[in-house]
Amino acid sequence: MAETPIPGGTVLRGLIARRDETRAPEVTAIQRLSEKDHERAVATALGRAAERTQSLPVYVERVRFSSMTVAEMPEYLPERALLAIAEDNRGKIGFVALCQNLLASMVEMQALGRVTPRPAQPRRPTRTDAAISAEFVNALLDELGRELAAHSGLPRFGSFRYVAYLDDPRPLSLMLEDGAMARLSLDFRIGTGGKRDGAILIGLPEMHVRTEMPPSALLPVASSPAPPPETIEPTLAEAVREAPVTLSGVLCRRTMTLRALRGLQAGGLIPLPGNALDDVRVETMAGQLLARGRLGENEGFHAIKLRPAGIDTPEGDTAREPLSAAGFSGIELGAPPIDLDMPDPFRNPDRNDLPPALPLRAAEG
Repeated sequence: MAETPIPGGTVLRGLIARRDETRAPEVTAIQRLSEKDHERAVATALGRAAERTQSLPVYVERVRFSSMTVAEMPEYLPERALLAIAEDNRGKIGFVALCQNLLASMVEMQALGRVTPRPAQPRRPTRTDAAISAEFVNALLDELGRELAAHSGLPRFGSFRYVAYLDDPRPLSLMLEDGAMARLSLDFRIGTGGKRDGAILIGLPEMHVRTEMPPSALLPVASSPAPPPETIEPTLAEAVREAPVTLSGVLCRRTMTLRALRGLQAGGLIPLPGNALDDVRVETMAGQLLARGRLGENEGFHAIKLRPAGIDTPEGDTAREPLSAAGFSGIELGAPPIDLDMPDPFRNPDRNDLPPALPLRAAEG
């Protein structure tokens, strides 16, 4: 029986191929183990955060770690996503993008206690969406930081906190620093039985490990005594600038009869002037007027928008208490906003160090 000739080099290539086949499973197994550890940690973190803050069941399907640049970021963002801006204690900026389906599911859990199978209506994220999801974003970053603490080369997720939100991705490119960013993409199902598809994109600055030169690489220098460290004595002005000052926001003051005061009960209503929201006072704890403004809301918190000094109040009369030329911002410049020696109508004339008492008027009869 004639033997088929083997082309030159075929035997050698076969041996090399068999050697690679025996080595490849070991490398692939190590890589697969590392990826599975990451996926398991991320899935655990997302599930805990969603259950703890929203009582929302989620089922993670895909987790991807990679790098991206700021220019590439818009390609990965979910459509019409809420962009939660996160910042760490070093001032580094990142973001957490939540898809529309996740926002709609959170709203339904708040209103109905369950996730419906209806598709989410396309809309622009609102401030209410940001207020509902802020706790979830912080919890997710905390859980990721805890679960991925043992994995090297990843950002410190737990050091970032929610600070603001954007409903438009265009300003985000201007807020982020140029350079590579760590990208974490999560695809999951939302609700019992997985009624909706969800997606989260997290972009954080990549962690740069600073390497120090070993002592053997340093050039020898002549030993000389190190100069004593220069000590800077703190001044009184610096200490005073760091002293806390407690301010009070006064919506309005009402004069009530003793009969009306005794008749107050839980659930009762106290009528307020129609312009109460437009003439809020900012005072010290001793009742000293600092500024006036309008009551509003900012990033989910009550806020007072201050008016410059000399601007008419809604009633038409200006603030009689003298303010600094720069208005309320004069306090930041160190200038006293008012003369503390001047009489104040809301301070007790007998005891200037006590807060003002609520003026009461006895009812006739």
